[in-house]
Amino acid sequence: MKKLLLLGFFIPYFLFFQTSILKAQVIVTINGQETSKEEFLYAFNKNQNKDEPIVLDSLEKYLEQFINFKLKVRAARAEGFDQSEAFKKELSGYISQIKKPYLQSSETQNDLLIDIYKRMQEDINASHILIKISPNAEPSDSLKAYRFLDSLRTTINSSVEFESLAQKYSQDGSAQNGGNLGWFTALQMVGPFEEMAYLTPENEVSEVVRSQFGYHLIFVNKRRPNQGKVKTSHIFFTKQRGSEEAMQRAQMVYDSLKKGSEWDRMARLYSDDKGTSDDGGKLPWASLKQLPDDFLEIAYSIEGSGEYSAPKKTSFGWHIIRLDETRPLEPFEVMKTEIEERLKRMGRNVLQEEQVIKKLKVENNFNFGPISLDSLIKTISQRSKNEIRSGILPTFTLFQHGNKTVSIAEFLNAIPGDQIKFSPPQIEKFYTELEKEIIFNYEDSIAPRKYPEYGFLMKEYEEGLLLFDIMQEKVWNKATIDSIGLQNYYQDNLERYSIGEQLGCIVIEITNKSVIDKIKDFQPATLSLNKSMDSLQNWLKINGLDELKIAKSNVLASEFSNFESAKGNLGQWVITETPNKIYLPIVFEEAGILPLDEIKGEVMVDYQEMLDQEWIKVMRKSVKIKINKRVLREIAGT
Repeated sequence: MKKLLLLGFFIPYFLFFQTSILKAQVIVTINGQETSKEEFLYAFNKNQNKDEPIVLDSLEKYLEQFINFKLKVRAARAEGFDQSEAFKKELSGYISQIKKPYLQSSETQNDLLIDIYKRMQEDINASHILIKISPNAEPSDSLKAYRFLDSLRTTINSSVEFESLAQKYSQDGSAQNGGNLGWFTALQMVGPFEEMAYLTPENEVSEVVRSQFGYHLIFVNKRRPNQGKVKTSHIFFTKQRGSEEAMQRAQMVYDSLKKGSEWDRMARLYSDDKGTSDDGGKLPWASLKQLPDDFLEIAYSIEGSGEYSAPKKTSFGWHIIRLDETRPLEPFEVMKTEIEERLKRMGRNVLQEEQVIKKLKVENNFNFGPISLDSLIKTISQRSKNEIRSGILPTFTLFQHGNKTVSIAEFLNAIPGDQIKFSPPQIEKFYTELEKEIIFNYEDSIAPRKYPEYGFLMKEYEEGLLLFDIMQEKVWNKATIDSIGLQNYYQDNLERYSIGEQLGCIVIEITNKSVIDKIKDFQPATLSLNKSMDSLQNWLKINGLDELKIAKSNVLASEFSNFESAKGNLGQWVITETPNKIYLPIVFEEAGILPLDEIKGEVMVDYQEMLDQEWIKVMRKSVKIKINKRVLREIAGT
């Protein structure tokens, strides 16, 4: 799953379009291999804000990216990535998770949509204890699991007791965290679990509930109104640097921002999230489960758009988060279609198996052969297969479904044992299983054509895995292993990694202006940043000022109005226009090139981008690409 998340981490939903109004037209041909307008629009609409109009310029830009994607997939196939057993196994695993479109109910109850929307008004923070039980488990095993959890339930009087029992008994990955699942809202958990969670009051334990995973006990820790969606930007400092260094770098950047430094510049220079740093750290719209809980908690706490947080620690490192926009939960009339589609994708409006089979029989003209099922069962019950095979009966057709014809011989092969004689109920059960298997397999075979979006989704999974594998070989691994190539790239692009004059300073945050004169009494004994830092901390402690916040910070000339004066008076305190901070410049650093070992991650990202672009150029030169511009103009309505 991590591969597909990397390919589309911030795409929460599939935006389907009405294929009925589109004609099968070719939009691009690569060496004779055609791609339809429908497939292109499926991909385009997933990455397009549904409220934005489709314009020719955006279509043309996206088509270029789409062609690059197809070229990479084409290269992966040419090198046999799609033939490896590992690839086939992984793809099969992903495909098996896609809900079959023919299992979806054609009518979704409006009452259900309203109930879901009512739940969406509230977020829930809950923990659970899971005892895994297979959907096909023996009744005795199910009853044993149920009774065990029900007995636990009667002993729980607090969240602390629940956490302890979850750590001891839960068979879910959340057990080590006391079963805590964080915050969620409607349509983010399996149906039975969600329903029970919303029925359970805050700070209470639920009744035992069963889902496809097993039996659950749920403890509702907190409830709150739906927080809506937020659009944020962040400057990130990875904990891989070490917690202390990450914190200090975060504080340095935060101090610079407070002094008026430009957000986008700080993100570009210092953020460890190289996927967003060049764009000011901008992240897409997000709500619960689309970004980590601890990140969202910081975002939700920011009062106004355009404001940013102080450095805050999350499970990934340190962040400075800016709140760009907020969007409350939209009205039911707006959300209705989205809720309905999400219910379908989650399989929470599925028909009963018997209803599905009955529906598919009608759609595919199911017909019995010349011998009725009742007659067949009577004929072959209490007889061995060897007896039956000796006659003409196996040559007859059992039934036809679509273009699939099933013979009685095929049915006999599905019955175990050559000499065993089965009763009529047993024969009927064997038949039912065979019929179901044939009908579902047939529907699987025609589903990509019958349900175009389903076919595109399966193709997307396959090509997404191929893209990941080929990119890993051609770009990502190559950049990681090729240290000489990385070094050469760095040397050839030194101007990209230059930095202006800097002052290495000690910065103190002042809460009471009256202490400024006292602090100015401290004079460093040496112009060493680390030694001066240690010395100042001891001095502050001795003088009863150890509650003051103190940090090291590298200040660029462009960010410091007193720079020239401070450069000539190292070791002397500087009072700036920022009223709550004073600076002690210790070290002057000339303008120059950042060492590779300090910015290796940034350089590697740039090197990977270069390798990717060069590879694309080579591939484009080796193929003939034909774009149907008329179809593009038709889509844009021009």
